[in-house]
Amino acid sequence: MKKVVKRTLVKTVIWRLIGSMDTFVVSYIVTGTFETALKIGGIGLCTKMIMYFIHELIWNKQKKKGLTVKRSLFKTLTWRMIGSLDTFIISLFIVETFVTAATIGGIGFFTKSTLYFLHERAWSKIKWLKTSPLLLKEHEI
Repeated sequence: MKKVVKRTLVKTVIWRLIGSMDTFVVSYIVTGTFETALKIGGIGLCTKMIMYFIHELIWNKQKKKGLTVKRSLFKTLTWRMIGSLDTFIISLFIVETFVTAATIGGIGFFTKSTLYFLHERAWSKIKWLKTSPLLLKEHEI
């Protein structure tokens, strides 16, 4: 398996655990129902695992000038648009009310944007399986 795919798989699993925990907590706070939160978080775990992996592979194919803060911000925005739309659709399917689904997706947009940005910055420091000399360069947060 190529190094970039191994790294992307590990990064995907770690992010999905973080992101799904956030989705569960936000869904539980908004709905007050453990079962509903578990459904939304569980379905999102599956759908976003695939979408995030593809998103990450696409970003890995971009010309890299290092893992800069600017790149992390753009990755955060692109992923959060995809992820939040997915969360909204799943929530709407489960709770069947637009306002509740929008609330879960909206709160998640902000909480996960922060978490994802920090996740990206942390991974920019991890040298494990980096293949490009530019990516091996240390970057400041």
